[in-house]
Amino acid sequence: NRYFNGWRWQEWKAGYNDEDVQPCLDYFEKLFTALSDRSQGCYCTVFRLHLDPCWTNDPNKTVVGEGGEHNISQFSAQRLVRYWKSLYSKLMEKALAHGLYVILRPPGVCPKDIKVGDDYQSYLKTVWGTVTQANVLKEHSGHVSIELANEPVHVYAADGSSSKSALRDFFQPVIDVIRDNGFNGVIWVPGAGYQSQYADYAQY
Repeated sequence: NRYFNGWRWQEWKAGYNDEDVQPCLDYFEKLFTALSDRSQGCYCTVFRLHLDPCWTNDPNKTVVGEGGEHNISQFSAQRLVRYWKSLYSKLMEKALAHGLYVILRPPGVCPKDIKVGDDYQSYLKTVWGTVTQANVLKEHSGHVSIELANEPVHVYAADGSSSKSALRDFFQPVIDVIRDNGFNGVIWVPGAGYQSQYADYAQY
């Protein structure tokens, strides 16, 4: 997202379009070159790539409910495919070429309340089911890992109740989609409470 990069590669304008892709790629090539230069004494070994919703959201869709990065009402699976091919996968490959490990995270953040079988679980299955079909991801599974979701807060059972099995029941089906596609790399599974509460996984 050019906003989160201080407008360094593109000034503000309405929407994100294909002509924005190359300036973004060029900007990150400069970053990767600098960040991986060990002669400076301080260097980077890991790049966390946010599949930012500024690319995957369709601005022609109406926002349903409260806006923000947790809102998936404008998500477009077609745009995810388009920008995976033209932007995200190329950023990943550039990072790998500079010797960086890459962690992929899905577009946006978790809504405050999620539950088993809800739209957000379906959304994560769509995102990771789409992305992990890419051969390039499987070929680099030793250097690329997947962060299932960003900072879930409250995770509930399908009936809306609190349950110690809710985290497992929410994220295991998403993992199953990824593994069924043949990705065998590391998967970062979040806990509740903004990725701070993992105790329920010990039981489930």
